[in-house]
Amino acid sequence: MKKTLAFAAVAATTFVLTAPAAEAHLATPTWSTANSVSTGDQDAPAIATNRNGDVAVVWEDDRDTDDATTDVHSEIYIRTYRNGTALYEKKLSAAGSSGVTNWRHLHPDVGLDDKGNAVVVWQDDPDGNGYYNIPYRVLNTAGTVTASGNANSSATGQQINPRVGVDPDGAPAGGAVAFTVTWEDIQTGTPATVKAAGYTGPTTRAWEVTASATTGQHHNPDVAVSASGDAVVVWDDDGDANSSYEIGLIRLGRTNGAATLSRRVANANTGGQQIRPSVAANFNGDFAVAWESDHTGTAGSWTRTFTATGAARFADVQVAAGGRAPSIGLDDASQSVVGWTVGGVDVWVRGFGTNGTDTGRLSAQQLNSLPDGRQEQMTVAVSPYAQVAVAYTDDHDGNTYDQIYLGQDFSNNSW
Repeated sequence: MKKTLAFAAVAATTFVLTAPAAEAHLATPTWSTANSVSTGDQDAPAIATNRNGDVAVVWEDDRDTDDATTDVHSEIYIRTYRNGTALYEKKLSAAGSSGVTNWRHLHPDVGLDDKGNAVVVWQDDPDGNGYYNIPYRVLNTAGTVTASGNANSSATGQQINPRVGVDPDGAPAGGAVAFTVTWEDIQTGTPATVKAAGYTGPTTRAWEVTASATTGQHHNPDVAVSASGDAVVVWDDDGDANSSYEIGLIRLGRTNGAATLSRRVANANTGGQQIRPSVAANFNGDFAVAWESDHTGTAGSWTRTFTATGAARFADVQVAAGGRAPSIGLDDASQSVVGWTVGGVDVWVRGFGTNGTDTGRLSAQQLNSLPDGRQEQMTVAVSPYAQVAVAYTDDHDGNTYDQIYLGQDFSNNSW
């Protein structure tokens, strides 16, 4: 049974918080359902925000209600908001090829620049052959698709698990939408690597590089882009092929993808397995990483924050014992918020200052709109001003079909 600390009415719904009783900084979000159509199953949300009050949410949407346990016929949707008001909702994928029945569009991600332009990526199998490519779409503030293409230059092999980071102030030439996409690349007979492609304009791929080493296995990348246009990429790294993973990290330059911060590991504790990283960067180039680790003997979520020069602000800090699939956001004061899932049934958040403590920041707390059923896949975005938005999947009625719940309008600061 879930331990409930408080109930309060917000926007015609309720939220549930669990946190330390003394000096707790509790979130008070405004809740809504991101997907306007509740038919079928909605999964795998991702979220982004900017300094001007925009929030974007993307998700897999399977509206045919054939089976909540399958991802066949999943489409990619986006919905954006400005200062809490919905602007547009749009389907971005294009079903499947003629006569194909087992097509899929999966694992979306989204980024926003400070003008409100959105970039969305996902893994795409419209012909149902089990092999994926990485499409991207650029949308303006009206929801019009202004550019599209595939991030991967070669369709050979398997391209999966994409993520996108968007330059907040755009490319130097005219402030065009600029972004970096990363993904997992699997070629027959060779270990999985992490690729990255940098765009200096909506259709201008300036470079494509292998971000990871080419030895060993490399999985589950994420990427964050600062105002310099440089991209911090993280991933599950087993470069020495010993089946023990660290959190690989590299920063790639805007113009040519060359390393501006050499390849290294983000985690200080090297025992056990370090996997499933999430990364966020701020305007000035500071960045923060969260990941799963079992080096203490129990799996949980951990985090670490770095300056723009790559210097760690503190050693690895445990976010939560038992916390899985962490997601992280970072403000311009280098304060972070981490969200995670516990046991596949609860979603939580916790804030951190630059000293690695939650003093004056969001206390560790269960954060979901409705208390019953299953909530998971928590994802977090933080604005430069410490405003927080979260999205997660919800099945409070236990029918196995999820919806995407969105929480906005709360801060990591206690003042």
